[in-house]
Amino acid sequence: MSYIPPHKRHSKDPDRPSPVPDSLATKFKKNLHFNASSSDKRDRIIYSGDSITKWFLIGSNGIEDEIPLSAKLVPLSSDSVLCKKGIKPSILMSINDHNESREEEERTRWLLIAEKVQEDLVLAYERAKTAMDGENQHVLRLVASFGNNFFYGQKPSNKIFSTDVPTSYLHHIKSHLVPRHGLCIDLEKERYTVKVSHYTRPNETINCKCTVKEDGRLSMYKASLKFLLCLCLLMSYMKACVLFLEQVEHNQIRHLLVDVSCIDKNLDMRLMLAAKRKITSLTEKEISDIKGLLDSATVDPNAKGGLRWPFGKSSSGDGYSVFESCHVKATVYKNQTLRLRVRETDRYNERIGTGEVKREVILMLKDMNSKLQEQNIDRGCVLEMLRDVLGTLWDFLHCEAYLT
Repeated sequence: MSYIPPHKRHSKDPDRPSPVPDSLATKFKKNLHFNASSSDKRDRIIYSGDSITKWFLIGSNGIEDEIPLSAKLVPLSSDSVLCKKGIKPSILMSINDHNESREEEERTRWLLIAEKVQEDLVLAYERAKTAMDGENQHVLRLVASFGNNFFYGQKPSNKIFSTDVPTSYLHHIKSHLVPRHGLCIDLEKERYTVKVSHYTRPNETINCKCTVKEDGRLSMYKASLKFLLCLCLLMSYMKACVLFLEQVEHNQIRHLLVDVSCIDKNLDMRLMLAAKRKITSLTEKEISDIKGLLDSATVDPNAKGGLRWPFGKSSSGDGYSVFESCHVKATVYKNQTLRLRVRETDRYNERIGTGEVKREVILMLKDMNSKLQEQNIDRGCVLEMLRDVLGTLWDFLHCEAYLT
């Protein structure tokens, strides 16, 4: 396997949008402090008050918490790259030529990450479980995703992680890694997600999952709006509300975020523990307002995000408005310990008028997630599970020939 410098990592896909960055161990902590109410104003990203956020680099010299002398930040020149306040992102680039390493040596070096993140992972679960006590509507998920770390400015304290990957990588996943890891298709789905917020709670998003009816309009993912309206007439209001609330959820809360820059690979990796939050209460008027927004939408394959609203219909008279629309086509694979989601998303932010099309590969570490939620789990067991999982993740990163 020949070494491909990070500045040449990017896909030649014409439709591939550009990624963006997150931060460094100690410098990162000093520059960024998240609390329970903090959020990204664009993406509505919420962190718990005691969340753990880490970044480190792994290369031929092992794990580094700071950028080594053998690497530097190099600005990207492409006009298609997403700018932030007029600044184009940079990528980490090795300035030394590396001899081809043997696969066994690379894999052993990669497994050092297990020791690096073990304590943080256990601590994050302990904190998340404490925060969730009595909150039955919270569901913890541990996922790994692949993409690129993009850095802004001269100091690596402002970074965004993009989960976008080239089409060739998706083909490699489906043709090689799916059979290698004994994964089989669980389901294929196409759906739309409409994110709604209220002007009095700008940092809180309600996610409505929908499919499409024959007339080209939206229907709630598990129960159609027509069915819900019939229930409102035939049953008590409370029972109908429960069914509606099964289809909507708040934006998730992040408890752990570990970004790994893989300087000798074409892709970087993110490990994240987050809690999905089901909505437990909405008033009758709020439900009516949200359903009205969904009823007004029309599926349009030529529109960004796949949906359009008549003029003035993307907001209700009582403060609710559409924040974002997203069209998702996904194939989900599974084996006994993992769920793999390969998806294409067409997303449009209604407020700031920007959209992006991305291809994403996400591994849901379901077996490890379940065991880490058990009481008094053995730390040695956690380390062994991490090593097994990281062995699988290494396979997903060991794919340079397919990233063209």
